[in-house]
Amino acid sequence: MRKAIYLMVALIILAAGANIAYDSVKSLNIARCLGCIAMEPKAVKFTDFWVEYPEHYNDKGIPPHPDWVVNASKQKVVMLFFWGPSCEPCERQWEAMKKAGLVKGSEENGSITANFSYIQLFSINAPYDDEKGEAIRIYTPKGDTGTPTTVILFEKNGTIYWYAFSGEANGEGGRPDINELINILEKAKEEKYDLQS
Repeated sequence: MRKAIYLMVALIILAAGANIAYDSVKSLNIARCLGCIAMEPKAVKFTDFWVEYPEHYNDKGIPPHPDWVVNASKQKVVMLFFWGPSCEPCERQWEAMKKAGLVKGSEENGSITANFSYIQLFSINAPYDDEKGEAIRIYTPKGDTGTPTTVILFEKNGTIYWYAFSGEANGEGGRPDINELINILEKAKEEKYDLQS
């Protein structure tokens, strides 16, 4: 009798552990840390903002920008920063953006600094933000969920212009480095508000 009770307790613990492990693996599959799995993707170097999906995307036409993105892009230049827990490249990019004076705080509760007040930042924990996390699929070439992914958008005369890249902003693989990222944000501001370069 005692052996049967021990066996049942062991099976319950095993089932609970399997369920917890499944949830953990599922969340890792939702947003893969690209640098953590040695898969830094190549990006199309920035030349100008897009209106429709560019050629290297599987999708065609104008992206289905979420309402919260559309509304924010009417007011300011929008930067979406998709990150995930334990994602070292995400943390490195965030720290580099902090060092450059672009952001302050942590990924989880960060904000734009006063010097860049024309930007509305959405720092999104991709696997755990039920409302905004899925938007990462709109802005990646294969509807991927790899982190970090950075998107810059703005609305002008009813049209949304955007640029996105996946992987750390480190200047490799066609991706901008932090200074280039800031230049892209400045260009978005100039174009949105018709400012002279």
